[in-house]
Amino acid sequence: MKEKYGIEIARKILNNATNMYMKKEIILKISQKIDKYIVEYYQKGEDQKDSGLK
Repeated sequence: MKEKYGIEIARKILNNATNMYMKKEIILKISQKIDKYIVEYYQKGEDQKDSGLK
């Protein structure tokens, strides 16, 4: 759940950054952080699914 919250916060920050016409480098870094949160979220979900099958 913590990752899902992080994704939502990062998405809002990214949206604000684009609305404020921030530098592309900053927007890219925010986007990369969102990608990291998404990967962690899905990996955690897969781990939980795998542990439930054993």
